[in-house]
Amino acid sequence: MRFVLGFVFVLGVAVPATACGPSTHGRPATTAEHRDGPVKPDPVGDADFGEATYNILLSGETDEKRLNLLAGVVRHQLERSKRRFANNRGAGLSALVGAVYLVRAGELRTKMFEGAAVPLQEGASEVARVGDEGRALAFYTLLRSVLPAGKDRDDVDAHLAALSRFSGPSPSAGPMRNVGDKQRRAANRSLIEPSSETLTQAKRATLDWISRGLDFSAAETPIRSNAEREEAVEAYRAVRAGGATLVALYLRHGDARGALEALREGDLLRIIPPGLTERLERAANDDDPSAWGDLYQLFEVTGQSDRPEANMDQQVGSAAAWGVSLELFRSEPRSMRGAAPLAAQLVDMGMAEVAPLVLVPALGDRPSAQELAWSLNLVLRAIVSEDELGDLAAARRTFTASKRLIEVAQSPAFAGKLRPGAGRLYYVMGALETRAGELARALPHVQSAVRAEPTLEAYGMLAAIERQRGNAERALSTLDEMAALAKKSGEPISEAEAAVTKFEIYRDRGDATRAQAELTLALRGALDARETSRSAPNQARAERLLARTLEHFGALQAARRATERAYEASRTDLRQLTATIIDASRRALLFGDLALARAAVRQAVEAGLAADDLVYVALWLRLVELERKVASDGTVEEALASIDDESGWASRLAAWGRGKLTDEQLVRAAKTRVQKTEGEFYLAMQKRNQPAGSAALEKIAKSEAIELVEVAIARDLLAKGRTLDLTLPANVKVP
Repeated sequence: MRFVLGFVFVLGVAVPATACGPSTHGRPATTAEHRDGPVKPDPVGDADFGEATYNILLSGETDEKRLNLLAGVVRHQLERSKRRFANNRGAGLSALVGAVYLVRAGELRTKMFEGAAVPLQEGASEVARVGDEGRALAFYTLLRSVLPAGKDRDDVDAHLAALSRFSGPSPSAGPMRNVGDKQRRAANRSLIEPSSETLTQAKRATLDWISRGLDFSAAETPIRSNAEREEAVEAYRAVRAGGATLVALYLRHGDARGALEALREGDLLRIIPPGLTERLERAANDDDPSAWGDLYQLFEVTGQSDRPEANMDQQVGSAAAWGVSLELFRSEPRSMRGAAPLAAQLVDMGMAEVAPLVLVPALGDRPSAQELAWSLNLVLRAIVSEDELGDLAAARRTFTASKRLIEVAQSPAFAGKLRPGAGRLYYVMGALETRAGELARALPHVQSAVRAEPTLEAYGMLAAIERQRGNAERALSTLDEMAALAKKSGEPISEAEAAVTKFEIYRDRGDATRAQAELTLALRGALDARETSRSAPNQARAERLLARTLEHFGALQAARRATERAYEASRTDLRQLTATIIDASRRALLFGDLALARAAVRQAVEAGLAADDLVYVALWLRLVELERKVASDGTVEEALASIDDESGWASRLAAWGRGKLTDEQLVRAAKTRVQKTEGEFYLAMQKRNQPAGSAALEKIAKSEAIELVEVAIARDLLAKGRTLDLTLPANVKVP
């Protein structure tokens, strides 16, 4: 069934439904609020944010206790938004919107936003930048309410005055477009400034917009110019999307009854599809989960129609989807039908650690494999997203909140039935901790991953951690298990990679006999892999592995040929090309190969490598030039100059490489364990032939930041001073 309004009406939600009776949760408050009314925000920190947020989501009651808790949760989310704006503006805005959406008409209190001037300012600037006058007005209004008299508030007043001037009728637009612009400003403002007043203003503007659209359509005005065509399109949008937009404004606050009353006030029931009216009535009168689920499906797909001129504004539709998902949850909190939409919304709104708390009661003791797999996939996405935003602590909290989900996934009833399974979650969390140089935290996760779901990558990571923590025997036995699994799985590359790592352990022990045996095994495996590879990515990987084994044998010309073949195999795969460039550049630094280093940087620039990769190959070339005491040919400067100042740590490294930062400034700019290790590496490499440089490289080689290529380079540089009698097998033909 297709709505007259241009939206597809889908029955049910996109997760398995579990039967459950409707709840008796009340509708949201719609009484006039007192912004300066009494509220004492509860102290809420990272540790209790998840549980506190879950409690305010579960109940919509408007008592003093809940209002105080709501204020505390909003304040904490605003502080989170502030931190995220510093790293990722999109994530900062999502978290800010999430904080505001927790508040509904009737609940707004100025004290909720005290101390939040920075995120409100950032949010206002971000939405103003894209021309969203309505949301900019809302953010600036909230910002003004928490600023004391002075220059900052005067600046906000100037912004508000400018918005007021710009929001008047445009002489270049017709009356229909002007009324449409006014409606969008009022609607978007009401989403962010959750008061009865802004909601009423948005309702009136929307009713006027629809009325004008109906009158325009009835007149059947002939179209003779682009301006008249734009007027006709605006009228069409008002008629097609106006009714759903009006409903969405109220559903942002979970107020189905208010939406019905607004439709009746505007005499719009006659143009609204009966299906929408019927579901609003069931939601308002019976708190019917099926009705809320259908409404969620309607607004969750806002903007996906193939007729853009008939679409509702995406911000309005998204706000309605949030409001409806919350009411759906309150109507049926112990079913996946009720919980899944809200859980997904929470992840998108920067409140990921709350999502597992919503899902666990809904899954119950006997979830289906489909329900559990969906939940684990959402948690996995949330954990990875939080880490990508630079908030590993939030990823940890989300993982911890998912403990019960993971325990259920490990039960025998779900063996082999889940994708992802518990093992994958353990592995990913271990990988994130490893990447951050937190091996003590990573180890139990990776051990659990190996027990739950033995994979080649899990074995490899476990061996690397054990090796770096000084447990060589455990590392060797883990590599044996990895090699056995690789052999069983028909993965010769992984089998050879295990042998290379075993070689390095024996090399570092000074055990020439075993080192020779493992390196020979690795060489044969790499040659085998390159002969049997059936895809370009595997071919590139096999050639890189071959180059590394040949490098250890001292066969540098043969290693160079393998690298050239790896370049050829990875031309159409940026990921493989990046890996090949980095490996070639690493080898060039290790052996002082100027031509190889310069070629790698040129390849990187031509391929458009990301700043986080390009900066390293450029710096390694700079170190080769310093070691060889040769003047730059401009390759380094060209590469470093292409890294913009907004590239975070990469930009700091680039600035140091260009002489814009001193050694001391680079050290101060390093914030994380990984960044500090990298900074120490580059300073040590400048004095690598001095005792202090060697001592610094020893420290780096033992660093817990084992994902860094620099740690591997430090190990290999130190190993060059412990020469073993290794010989290339006479009966092996090297291409």
